[in-house]
Amino acid sequence: MIKTGFYIHFPFCRRGCFYCHFFKKKHRQLAADEYLGYLAREIRRRRDPGLLLDTVYIGGGSPSLLTPPQISALLETTAKNFPIDKKNEITLEANPEDLDAPQLKAFLRAGVNRLSIGVQSFQDRDLRCLKRTHSAAQALQAMEQAREAGFTNISLDLIIGLETQTSRSMERNFRQIETLKPAHVSVYILEGVPRQAADERDARLYFQARQSLLDLGYDHYEVSNFCRPGKASRHNLKYWKNQPYIGLGPSAAGFLDGRDYRNHPDLKKYYAGLDKGILPEQKTAPLQPDLRRIITGLRLLDGIPASAFKSFSAPSDFLLTEGFLIRKGKNIAVPADKILLLNEILGYFV
Repeated sequence: MIKTGFYIHFPFCRRGCFYCHFFKKKHRQLAADEYLGYLAREIRRRRDPGLLLDTVYIGGGSPSLLTPPQISALLETTAKNFPIDKKNEITLEANPEDLDAPQLKAFLRAGVNRLSIGVQSFQDRDLRCLKRTHSAAQALQAMEQAREAGFTNISLDLIIGLETQTSRSMERNFRQIETLKPAHVSVYILEGVPRQAADERDARLYFQARQSLLDLGYDHYEVSNFCRPGKASRHNLKYWKNQPYIGLGPSAAGFLDGRDYRNHPDLKKYYAGLDKGILPEQKTAPLQPDLRRIITGLRLLDGIPASAFKSFSAPSDFLLTEGFLIRKGKNIAVPADKILLLNEILGYFV
């Protein structure tokens, strides 16, 4: 059996965040119910007893709008069509304002054992800037209730690069992290919003966040991701280590048998394909395997085996000489102080 990940996209939100570029639609209960029926059809269509699911990631969108019975039904449909590893990691993305104590306990009973909570900031001023509907107090409460419900593997998302942020307000965020002690923290730079001197300021805040998390004992293992030892996101590591995963739902991507695919980022086309009895995939250009390995793997701070660069000796030699790549044992990696230049570095290989 081949260990495989499952990404399930729930595209519905109460409101769209201006900084989110994932496929999403306005949440309406009837539309969401119809969608879950089609999602079950896609799961059955992709049935493969030879694949062992050891990670499931329910993202979006706002999948915390799902009820515990809906998540139970979704995971039951999954288990009927794919063997699931007993030591699985099942992650649910959640908004703080969607969570309460009874619901969290029910999520845990349904099979969810890892939460990824979109806190974004513990400062109300920042949250207003992001036009979030939750408060700093709700973010703290969500974390505390999740722990009281029995969740031990909790990840928090933070956004940096807001106009309202200062080094001092960032320090306050990380004092909360120190108190809450989540297993995992993701730090994302706000993109797509014009700001004066954004690159220099964002870099300064990013490296401040990085140092704060290192000082608190977190490992920096991927561009945006930090974890307590042994608490890296097992599902997301599949993306960066070129391991197989199945994407379900509109816009979801998958990687199976060395082939990348992406579902139509459109509900009508997604439904139409399943109504015809075919997988709702759009045509995509194949990516050269060695190039794919470099593009995904260099996101990891540990890098990838030097053998991956055999077909790209000229650019890799140049980048090593200039210090934009370094050798780490048998691997080649981007040095931590150059990690925000990753896109420019990858440009030498594309």
